[in-house]
Amino acid sequence: MSQLFDKELFQKKLTSRWLGKEFVHLKKVDSTNLYLKKIPAENLRHGMVVVADDQQKGRGQHQKDWVTNPGENLTFTLALKPDRAEGLSLLTLSSALAVADVLHRYVEKTFSLKWPNDIYVDQKKIGGVLTECSFLGANPEKVLIGIGVNINQKTFEEEQVGNAVSLSQLAGKYFSREELLADILKTIEQLYQSWAERDKTLHRKVSSALIGYGDWVRLNVDGELAEGRYKFLGVNEKGELLVINEKLELNTYSHEQIRIITGNKSISKIR
Repeated sequence: MSQLFDKELFQKKLTSRWLGKEFVHLKKVDSTNLYLKKIPAENLRHGMVVVADDQQKGRGQHQKDWVTNPGENLTFTLALKPDRAEGLSLLTLSSALAVADVLHRYVEKTFSLKWPNDIYVDQKKIGGVLTECSFLGANPEKVLIGIGVNINQKTFEEEQVGNAVSLSQLAGKYFSREELLADILKTIEQLYQSWAERDKTLHRKVSSALIGYGDWVRLNVDGELAEGRYKFLGVNEKGELLVINEKLELNTYSHEQIRIITGNKSISKIR
């Protein structure tokens, strides 16, 4: 069922203190991230949210397209102005965790995070996060967190079949995008506050939701399969990935070109 986002209903449901209070609804856009990138930082208010019914050039990680049916899902971007650059990776993962937590309230399934920023359920992708930043010197001028979540879509393109799922498919019913977005923004706001206050438990919450956490895994580093196995320890307070190799040496990775390979998957099967 495709329909326009009801801005008035959303605003009635919204209970966050500041996130989403400045809100833009677009019927069609190339991407919500790009829309906000074109606005000068001095004109952007911290907590502004842009949602689009039809996002035609959405992107995920590694420049992959984020394909979504118009009017059936959630495609939106948050504009944030944090006071530090340290830990932005953890902020991205925290936003993904907030989405996973909300989806679990609507469907009693286990929603997990796939490093660095995808949301999975039943080994299928249901959402993803893409963060883009601009800096003024060493400090972030604006941080744009783009989020896509499959809500009411029933069919997917051929290359997505078997690897994508929507909330509606999981539950067999239609969901209010307006209510879901209001819940997601409130939860992101809460976790953002934890991040801003340097809550030392936040990275543990994120870690426990990561696929492969606590397991021996393989690593794909910049497209190459690393030798040996690694114990996946989750992320630290900066959002950096932590692993121990078979010699019990701790390795820390800060960039996103790391893929965690769990189970018996071969390098050729990684998506």
